Amino acid sequence: MAKTSNKLTNNDLKTLAVGQAAYGSNLRATRNKSGITFHACFTIDGKRHLHRLGNSKNLSLTDAIRAAAEYRVKQEREHELQRDGGAESDMTLNEAVPMYMDYLHQFTAKQTRFKEGHFRKHILPEFGEVKIRKINSHMMQNFIGKLLNKGLQPASTNRIKATLDAFYKYAIRQSWVQRKPYSIEALTEAPKRKGRIPKSHQQAMLAAAKKPDQHPLIYLFLVIGFGVGMRHTEILNIRWENIDWETGSIWMPQTKTGAREQPTTELIIQELKKLKQQRSADDGFVFASEKSKSGRIDRMHKPFSRVCKAAGVPQHYTPHFMRHTCVSELVADGCTDPLVMHFTGHKTVKMVAYYSHLKGTEAEESIRSQRGQL
Repeated sequence: MAKTSNKLTNNDLKTLAVGQAAYGSNLRATRNKSGITFHACFTIDGKRHLHRLGNSKNLSLTDAIRAAAEYRVKQEREHELQRDGGAESDMTLNEAVPMYMDYLHQFTAKQTRFKEGHFRKHILPEFGEVKIRKINSHMMQNFIGKLLNKGLQPASTNRIKATLDAFYKYAIRQSWVQRKPYSIEALTEAPKRKGRIPKSHQQAMLAAAKKPDQHPLIYLFLVIGFGVGMRHTEILNIRWENIDWETGSIWMPQTKTGAREQPTTELIIQELKKLKQQRSADDGFVFASEKSKSGRIDRMHKPFSRVCKAAGVPQHYTPHFMRHTCVSELVADGCTDPLVMHFTGHKTVKMVAYYSHLKGTEAEESIRSQRGQL
């Protein structure tokens, strides 16, 4: 039976049996086999809030009580703003952005981590204490100027602006503001270099990736990228429990275009099996990292760049070039658009055309092959 008191004490926790819980101080403490787990637990206007704070291995009771109180203050403030409609007059970005990020984490997976970085590194340091209805075009123009002076490229600056624009779309839907309070055009970006990586460069990169001075997982990253054209973050999000070893496919519960079953190749499965045997892993991220909050490697751009340098191939290549390369090769091999879309997760024929880079005779031969004219 659960125990309830106005204030929890260490003596209360000592008397708990495994499976028992004690309540008090906006806190729920539950005894399990490994210790005590703490949750912030309270009700605001009939809505119950339950938020895990940690366990007794890394959190004392005093710290848990303090964290629960801070979490309650935060939730009461958000409730007050949403209930009274007062957000339009006095909510700051520091208050509004956490609610927006909670929404993104709960309902969408699109670029959430990058948006968090944009807010943390650039937007909130500049506008955190400003009321959301008060950011005007002049302030935005100065902000963009500061980003450029820091050395950011127009493309990066536009992405940060797009993050703020997306926040205001949400703010309008929530009736926090009536309209976006600024109007400013995106910067003109330099034309993007796109294309595929030639076979000779692929082979040189794969050979360089096997050398001991390179990242231990970069070879697997390249094999998957060149083999099936998965997006950068999709590769890093592969989990052991989502690999179907019999069919050679990987279940991807969250991608840019929704959940999908990702076909793979025999080489990819072989390399995954080798790594699995080395780690004795049955679950968790394939590209795991204890240093990252997410539990996996966040980016592979630097290891990819080092491989390019070691292989003596152009330095402007990025991991996304592998996706362009895979689509181009599938189309050149005569695969139909539906088959390419099934393989790479593209939703439209237009995107397949954008990602494929066929020229001259190669394109003509591909078309003839698909029409059965060869």
